[in-house]
Amino acid sequence: MFSLCYLPTAGRLTITIIKARNLKAMDITGASDPYVKVSLMCDGRRLKKRKTSTKRNTLNPVYNEAIVFDVPPENIDQIHLSIAVMDYDRVGHNEIIGVCQVGNEAERLGRDHWSEMLSYPRKPIAHWHSLVEQGLEKCTEATRAYIQDFQEFSKNISALLGRCQTYTSEYKSAVHNLALRVERAQREVDYLEYLREEDGCRESEDKTLAEELVQEAEEEKMIRTLLNASCDNMLMGIKSLKIVKKTTDTDGSWMKDAVSDSPKVYFFIGSRGNTFWEFANIRAFVEDSTKPAPRKLILTQSWQGTGQVIYKGFLFFHNQGTPNEIIKYNLQKRTVEDRMLLPGGAGRALVYQHSPSTYIDLAVDEHGLWAIHSGPGIQGHLVITKIEPGTLGVEHSWDTPCRSQDAEASFLLCGVLYVVYSSGGHGPHRINCVYDPLGTISEEDLPKLFFPRRPRSHSMIHYNPRDKQLYAWNDGNQIIYKVQTKRKQPLE
Repeated sequence: MFSLCYLPTAGRLTITIIKARNLKAMDITGASDPYVKVSLMCDGRRLKKRKTSTKRNTLNPVYNEAIVFDVPPENIDQIHLSIAVMDYDRVGHNEIIGVCQVGNEAERLGRDHWSEMLSYPRKPIAHWHSLVEQGLEKCTEATRAYIQDFQEFSKNISALLGRCQTYTSEYKSAVHNLALRVERAQREVDYLEYLREEDGCRESEDKTLAEELVQEAEEEKMIRTLLNASCDNMLMGIKSLKIVKKTTDTDGSWMKDAVSDSPKVYFFIGSRGNTFWEFANIRAFVEDSTKPAPRKLILTQSWQGTGQVIYKGFLFFHNQGTPNEIIKYNLQKRTVEDRMLLPGGAGRALVYQHSPSTYIDLAVDEHGLWAIHSGPGIQGHLVITKIEPGTLGVEHSWDTPCRSQDAEASFLLCGVLYVVYSSGGHGPHRINCVYDPLGTISEEDLPKLFFPRRPRSHSMIHYNPRDKQLYAWNDGNQIIYKVQTKRKQPLE
């Protein structure tokens, strides 16, 4: 038995594993050591998995454990759950006791349970589910039983149809008159029920809305306190420009790890691909003849755009061919660590008008990992989303007044978004829009912020909070901008 509960406003799916009974004995002692593994599936791929604790030496375990997945409302119809009861073995592989599927494409109870959950959001819906063993014998027995039931059903229907043909015209007339009276009475009952439910629904909706507003206000206060405590600098000017390297590729990105002390430089050529290069240090990157030679790294998925970042030994990038999937790649193990679906309509429109291949731009500052994208619902205004890098959970999102029209790049510094604009994709390159979620920066505090004139728009501009510099790509040139900052006003 387990329950399902979906909260659309938060994009949160909760599965509470309650208990199981009469499980199959998998050990020679006549018992099992069962635990439950829940997998979040999409188009045949497993996005995430979670499991419960293991109950020892029992065939009737009780769990009462909750498992939570972040699923945006626009993706809820694309996913389903695979729930497997496993037997833990100290030696060898864990064995599957049984499996059940829940979702729009599941069979019978699995589909009905999912539909009931969507019909009653915020309400836990619990049901017992039968486990299916992984064997053809069970499938054959079920098929035979289904065929037998269908044949019996067909016989009953044929008998009923034969009886219906013997009805006289008097009975038909009486039934018709009765149906008219029932229909009239049903309309009156429906109207009275509508009047009663309308008052109850209005009161319930008002209460729910008030609770959501209070919760959002508390979350906003917590995030504002966190951002203000971590960093208090603001950008005052671009001090200098240094061209580190020149290539023939007009688009690409390059960076260092934004947190660790590693001197390694990572080099991505073009706006999409699955191959990138790791240089031992900045000198090896600048001078191709310097040893050691760069290491070639090949991904199992391809990146899209120039918005990838390196953070705490992991590469985060927008997965090509998907509108809003972010991949977390372990550079040391060379494996995909995790993935997420960015909510809020991300990836449906270009982030910047003058960067025609970037739909999601990732960024790192003193506060951690961010995603920048354009929100179609707010007429091309940029949206910034704070991401927890460990779990890939969304912490908070802000709709900004900065537009994507005439924009070429942006970056975050101390939690403040700076958007770079240019006319027609050419200079001058200037910061025309600044958004501070805390509201500590006003237009009067800002000087005119210009970049040194370049012939084309920037393919990327990323801030590195460790060395306090901007890493940029412009017309095949890999550039470092040094910045000048000052202290922000304290938050009241």
